[in-house]
Amino acid sequence: MVYTKNPDFVQRDVAGECILVPMRRSPTVANNIYVLNETGAVLWHNLDGKQTLSDIATAFCDEYDVSSDQLQRDFETLLEDLLSIQAIRKVPTADGRAG
Repeated sequence: MVYTKNPDFVQRDVAGECILVPMRRSPTVANNIYVLNETGAVLWHNLDGKQTLSDIATAFCDEYDVSSDQLQRDFETLLEDLLSIQAIRKVPTADGRAG
């Protein structure tokens, strides 16, 4: 799967925390900000519309001491959350299907 960030969200680092701020308010995200943990921040920074989740996970496992199963669960949960607030979206692949 390939995802990209929604340009309507900006990321700010405040006091060592990664914060997502929706720039355009909708009823589902009105007046909310979102704080990402370390895993979430790494995933967010790597969602560039080009790298697959598998590539991101491999690089993450190489750098951090985490099992691939645990990382997969963490990524899935975070992706569901980011999709639910529309902070990310799937990118069509070369064959025309969404990520």
